[in-house]
Amino acid sequence: MVFSIAFFVIPWVIALVHLQLKDKKLIPLIAPFASVNALLVNGLGVDFGFWHVYPFTKREILSTLPFNLGFYPVLGCYMIYFIKKSNKSPYLIVFFIAFVTTLVEALFFLLGKVSYGNGWNVFWTFVSYLFPYMFGYWFYRYLRKINLIE
Repeated sequence: MVFSIAFFVIPWVIALVHLQLKDKKLIPLIAPFASVNALLVNGLGVDFGFWHVYPFTKREILSTLPFNLGFYPVLGCYMIYFIKKSNKSPYLIVFFIAFVTTLVEALFFLLGKVSYGNGWNVFWTFVSYLFPYMFGYWFYRYLRKINLIE
């Protein structure tokens, strides 16, 4: 249980102490979109039996909530922050964030905090991160187009 709570609390503490000071619009505009993406992907993944997340309970979607409401939205916000501050290709940054997130999940897999089923593997895990992060970047571009964010 401490494992799950840590992935909700620690990311938000870091984001509110660091990121909120750097860019006040980023969290309220990007985090909800990233959270909805995470809820959708994790909901489908758990429902189709592609993965299981510790603590392994009968209602497994509850096990993913700390990640859906904490870890992934904060990572999505940092991805946009890095895109805004970098002169590198945004798609390279999206790829890098998806790769790093995949490495974190691979570590969870090795620690027994995540298990895979129905043919799921680390490659599909990367894909399951790449597309939501890509959608997050496109959402950011849309917000820029309508002048809600710089």
